[in-house]
Amino acid sequence: MKTTSPVGKSVPRIDARLKVTGEAKFVFDLEFPGMLVGRMLRSPHAHARIVKIDTSKAEKLPGVRAVVTAEDTPKIKFGSNEYFFPYTVDQLPLESEKVRYIGDEIAAVAAVDEETAEKALSLIDVTYEVLPAVFDPLEAMKPGAPAIHSAMNNIGVMLPVHFGNPDKGLKEADYVREDIFTLPSAAHCALEPHVSVGQYELATSRITLWTSTQAPFKIREAMAKTLRMAEADIRVIKLNVGGGFGGKLEMFPMDFAACLLSKKSGGLPVKITASRTEVFSFTRRKHPMIYKLKSGVKKDGTITAITGEVIADGGAYCSYGPTVIAAATMRLFMVYKIKNIRMFGSRVYTNNPVCGAIRGFGGVQSGFAIESHMDMLARGIGMDPVEFRLKNATDPDTLTVNKMILSSNGLKECIRKGAEVSGWKEKYGRKKDEGQDTARGIGLGIAADVMGSKMYKSHESAGTIIKVEEDGSVYLFTGAADTGQGSDTAMAQIAAQEMGIAYERIRVKAADTEITPFDTGSFASRVTFISGNATRNAARDAKRQVLDVVGRELKLDPVSLDIRDESVVEAATGKVLLSFDQAITLCSSFNYGQLIIGRGSYNPKTTPIDFRTGEGNISGSYGFEAQIAEVEVNKKTGRVRVLRMYDVHDIGYPINPVSVHGQIEGSIIMGIGYTFHENLRFRDGKVLNPNFSKYRIPRSMDRTTIESIFVETNDPQGPFGAKGMGEASLLPTAAAIANAIFDAVGVQIKDLPITPQKVLAALKSVRT
Repeated sequence: MKTTSPVGKSVPRIDARLKVTGEAKFVFDLEFPGMLVGRMLRSPHAHARIVKIDTSKAEKLPGVRAVVTAEDTPKIKFGSNEYFFPYTVDQLPLESEKVRYIGDEIAAVAAVDEETAEKALSLIDVTYEVLPAVFDPLEAMKPGAPAIHSAMNNIGVMLPVHFGNPDKGLKEADYVREDIFTLPSAAHCALEPHVSVGQYELATSRITLWTSTQAPFKIREAMAKTLRMAEADIRVIKLNVGGGFGGKLEMFPMDFAACLLSKKSGGLPVKITASRTEVFSFTRRKHPMIYKLKSGVKKDGTITAITGEVIADGGAYCSYGPTVIAAATMRLFMVYKIKNIRMFGSRVYTNNPVCGAIRGFGGVQSGFAIESHMDMLARGIGMDPVEFRLKNATDPDTLTVNKMILSSNGLKECIRKGAEVSGWKEKYGRKKDEGQDTARGIGLGIAADVMGSKMYKSHESAGTIIKVEEDGSVYLFTGAADTGQGSDTAMAQIAAQEMGIAYERIRVKAADTEITPFDTGSFASRVTFISGNATRNAARDAKRQVLDVVGRELKLDPVSLDIRDESVVEAATGKVLLSFDQAITLCSSFNYGQLIIGRGSYNPKTTPIDFRTGEGNISGSYGFEAQIAEVEVNKKTGRVRVLRMYDVHDIGYPINPVSVHGQIEGSIIMGIGYTFHENLRFRDGKVLNPNFSKYRIPRSMDRTTIESIFVETNDPQGPFGAKGMGEASLLPTAAAIANAIFDAVGVQIKDLPITPQKVLAALKSVRT
């Protein structure tokens, strides 16, 4: 059965059958003749100078084909926000002079099997001069602290935000309060670990890298720079990806090493697979933060001023530091009408493992702090939290004080709808003691998110090519990386809708830097909005070409024609003139010989953030949502049970409703994990719980009932009115739950994770 007009329908995912049958290929599944096993040598010290590296014993070991150190490289540093923030380019693929955290990569080997590779690592002799280390960001900022890089007081990224007169605003307030929130580190916990396969072609001096990635074009750029090669000589291919969540956005030293080892071993392919301990300890992680807020409000609920400070432990290298600190400090502008604000963000170098991008880019940490703080402000003036947010929430067609352009904005509708479906008025403030030991409560959190982010290149473009074959099959080439979120399916739906053909005709070829157009990558909830617009433009171009041929043949104005439901029709009357298959046969006939190749790109009108002021419109559109949690708290044990979550989301328009529901539910489950369980713990720079046996994430018995509801604002900039929404549902979850806990038992937990011990301690302090 053919699915025409697929946008807005819950069509089967393109990759569903391959994945449920186990036929889907991941990088780990790749096998090539002569493939070698690669392994990375990592520093055992958190901070040390490299005095000498002797690889001679490892090189002589039978079965070892190559050993590489920094001396085999051009010693060129890389970084993730290089275009706008060149000072953040601070990491070498293989360190040559100094290591800055336990796990820093200093050498790599390739051998015929795992045992030989591990033995070779043990034979590499490294002499270190151990240096003083610092693991606490507050200590790292003090004068005289060990210098990790050349940054003053170890502050790698600073973002001062100042608009209006916040001091005056605080004086004019009827109620002022201060709060400090502490947020832990967390791991991405993707099911698939990081895997890279590199192969150097001797005949062409070109490199192919197969890697589990969210951004193949960004990796190609970093590889070309650090290997001092032309981008045209490097091909990066993404296969199926078993989850990324921001953890597979960057080039990692293992990507670099796999390719360099292949070159040094005479062109043999080299596979490097990260162990689960390596993924937890040596890739990237969530930024721990200290979030300070001081705000004032009038008796009528008007926010008069917000001031505060964000201190983030960034670890040993910058990674996506500017983006994270910007997201942590700037999301306020999307959500609340603010005239007077002063915030200062600092991302601090420490000798801990590196922090980077993780779903929400700092918005999860700030979401907990801001939305908990807003509830406390509302309670301080005796105002219902729903009414408080409606009083202060941003509106459609708003230009914020920092120049963000909020065009479509369904935030207030989300809040009202959430209150309605959850029965807020009947439940809030009416503590229900279900028994002597338990009480129930309800809490609210709201959030906003970008649809892409102008922080990585001079543009935010994506491209799509659509090729129609003579038999009527349609191939869609996109650089967007489907990492499990279903973007290939969404692109196929958009193309089919625009071309007026069946969804089943579309074959998607994605994320291969040699054959697909450029795309920045899958992050910042950008793919549906930006890549989707590029796909729609390509489909429109392909359709135009078909209609031009039909118009010439039938002596009709092509503008008067359209393609609908697999047929070429008169646009005004809907009269069928010929089928799509007949039209394609005509295009490839003797008289025309027209090859249908549609091209499209899209670059949203955005401006980067000015890190001197906090001004900038980094996204072409913004998404909004309200989330409500119902909880039950056991006052004797301190255990909290989430009974139900309501998520009302301004999605613009759903391309594939079932995928949108899935994204929302996945985000909320991830948020519940961060609320109650997740805490990547360290001692002197070493991860103490680097595996799933010691690191807790939600399990099947932790599931709760989730009701997700769409608010359709039909964004004028989005493809068919759609917005991206992969991250926003994660942002307010922890705050909604914490606020519900207060409603139940009268205690506000301000540091995550919320453990039974913390709840009991808070209850005890209230009683005493």
